[in-house]
Amino acid sequence: MEKHAFNKPAEKWLLIEREDTHNYTAAENIPDEYLQLIMPYAGAYFYRDEDCDMLTQHIKVGEFSIFGHDIFARQYFILRPYTSQHILALHYMHDDTIHAMIDHMGPFRLSEKEVNLFSLHADFHTAALDVGQRITSFHINVKPAMLPALVAKFPALQPLTLESTEHLNGPLNKQPYQINFVGSLLLSKLLSCRYVGMQAECYLYRCCVDLYQNFAIQYAQSLQEPAHLPDSQIALMYRVLEYIKTHIPERFTSKELAVRFNIPEALLRTAFEQVFATPADDFILQQRMMTAYDLLLQTRSSLNSIAYRTGYRNRLALTVEFEKYYGYDPIAIRNAQ
Repeated sequence: MEKHAFNKPAEKWLLIEREDTHNYTAAENIPDEYLQLIMPYAGAYFYRDEDCDMLTQHIKVGEFSIFGHDIFARQYFILRPYTSQHILALHYMHDDTIHAMIDHMGPFRLSEKEVNLFSLHADFHTAALDVGQRITSFHINVKPAMLPALVAKFPALQPLTLESTEHLNGPLNKQPYQINFVGSLLLSKLLSCRYVGMQAECYLYRCCVDLYQNFAIQYAQSLQEPAHLPDSQIALMYRVLEYIKTHIPERFTSKELAVRFNIPEALLRTAFEQVFATPADDFILQQRMMTAYDLLLQTRSSLNSIAYRTGYRNRLALTVEFEKYYGYDPIAIRNAQ
């Protein structure tokens, strides 16, 4: 990083939680090169001066607050992320690496392709950006007071309650985690969502839940002594995952997959979850539900046809699973505006 001994660098605020949803930047005031990055259902804040460009996208869905930041530094400057209240922020770093200073904690390295769950209290934090540096980061916030209700609805989140965050200002996880394949897949689905209104809210809410669940399993795994998986077993789990993704119309469970791949069911279950931080049966359901959702909104196919194309016997079986997963009847989602 370049030295800047004679001039005090500029400082820029970056709100990482906000309640206002009425002061978004009008589309005509956002440069064309940034418009293509904005999700249709997101509100956007854009700022440009001689030091930097900063684009922030914001979506509120249920208990979750989704933020995406694209920042380009023309000059060396100090970024000052700020929240006015205590939040949990599930943070994904997409591009580049920055060195942050978390208030009352000290230095923390935010590296590309890593995920952390931060407990951040109301205060400023800092990060330095060098000339020409571009960062892309994404985080999903939830207020700690909302976590017990979320755990009641989604028990897989329970590991996130094992440690109190009341006085924690920094990451819950002791070491950053690599964004695993399932986490990356969910992020891609979320960031490429073109739906609006209730159709977007329902879809994005479930993506947030699944991303938090994926992290919760990674966190629970980090508290135990991990079993060693040979490279051959890891490669096999990727083959199993690819099979699930490409055979959505087939009806199968993890038990039947174990038979198909000639491995013990217990090994498939434990190895799949260890590699992808998602149980195999949960991933099967997730892929079926996401496919059904897209078919509902992007085609005129009947429910029976969608059921057949997503591994269900009939529309009733699909509807039951869809309502449990998304909390809405599929026809209500299709007809929502």
